[in-house]
Amino acid sequence: MGLVHHGSYVNYFEEARIAWISNLGFSYSEMEKTGIILPVSMLNVSYLKPAYFDDNLVVNVELAEMPTSRLIFNYTIKKNNDEVVVTGKTVLAFLNKETKRPVRCPDYILEKVTPLFS
Repeated sequence: MGLVHHGSYVNYFEEARIAWISNLGFSYSEMEKTGIILPVSMLNVSYLKPAYFDDNLVVNVELAEMPTSRLIFNYTIKKNNDEVVVTGKTVLAFLNKETKRPVRCPDYILEKVTPLFS
């Protein structure tokens, strides 16, 4: 059909989120080694306009609020840098790797994100 497959946008969200976390100066794999996992607990995607095979897509990701026991991200995907084609939201829960029970956001993450809300 020449259209970007609807499922691809979820992968774009994940890639943008991983890059965002990395740009803060920590890695997901290092967090797992400390016993914390961060699974997606909610995903919302709104398909506003089609994107086509040759479109240049830009994914913007932002943290919606200060983390508690979860991280909430908002996404905007634009084609050709100006036309919004998809918006989305994910909620990720901080869980203890062994018990799978919720835990509070680690202090080292709070230190990095606090300036974003000042």
